Amino acid sequence: MIGLIIAAATAAANPFCDDRAGDLPVAQCWSRAFNAADVELNAVWPKVRDAARGADRRFRSTPRRDKPSAESDLLKAQRTWLAWRDAECAARSDWAQGGSLQNVIISRCAHDLTRARIDQLQQLLKDFTEP
Repeated sequence: MIGLIIAAATAAANPFCDDRAGDLPVAQCWSRAFNAADVELNAVWPKVRDAARGADRRFRSTPRRDKPSAESDLLKAQRTWLAWRDAECAARSDWAQGGSLQNVIISRCAHDLTRARIDQLQQLLKDFTEP
């Protein structure tokens, strides 16, 4: 049973959507993979934001910096990243010009970039919480 759970988690993190099935099933596969990654991103986000708030509470002003900004910088970065991810995936898929392959490209791109962002946020969480 545990092996099945680990296999399912690994498949969700590193899906292989067989492109021999045609564009619609592949697009649906990547869409499911992206949705799973998005759920994980949304689970990590509040932890990182709380850690940034904690860093702000522990902030000690210096002559070069008089106010904390971890949370506000993190929020700005996340909003910018979301806009960038969507624009990047649109740019990567534009050559498909609205064809059925465009949905495949967008979903896979969104999945891949979201997985990478999860890794970045998990590293930030470590950075904010480790002494």
